Amino acid sequence: MTGTMTLKERLDIAALDADAALKRLLEDDLDRDGFRREVRAFTLAKFFLTEEECAQEGTEELLKLANASVEKMLRNADKSVKLAEGSTTCTNQSSTDIKKVLLSMTLQRSLGVKFTPEYSANLETITQLANALYDARGKAEFAR
Repeated sequence: MTGTMTLKERLDIAALDADAALKRLLEDDLDRDGFRREVRAFTLAKFFLTEEECAQEGTEELLKLANASVEKMLRNADKSVKLAEGSTTCTNQSSTDIKKVLLSMTLQRSLGVKFTPEYSANLETITQLANALYDARGKAEFAR
């Protein structure tokens, strides 16, 4: 069945997986490791990557995973240009930079956490992002 699914159907499943991970992130009973696993699940779903693809990249660096995500989407869309290089905004931000920023902003907003842009930019890995979000949950800026 997987081979016959359309890209839209696979993206819809990834969106449902991300929503489920986010719902689990909002539970108060997660320890740090559980929270980190759910941030990872959310990230991979949002980036439309599998654990196997993440392992192939050999990293948990958000920019590298964002780049792999963009490249995967291009392969699925059958494009020939590297979107990470070919698509930039007026501020010269690549698609991979934007994906990383949007991921962080989505998690911050959903969890009621606000990081400065500088602090957020320095969170380079899934673990760093997850730890920062986990630690911020217990502080005054975390409000549901």
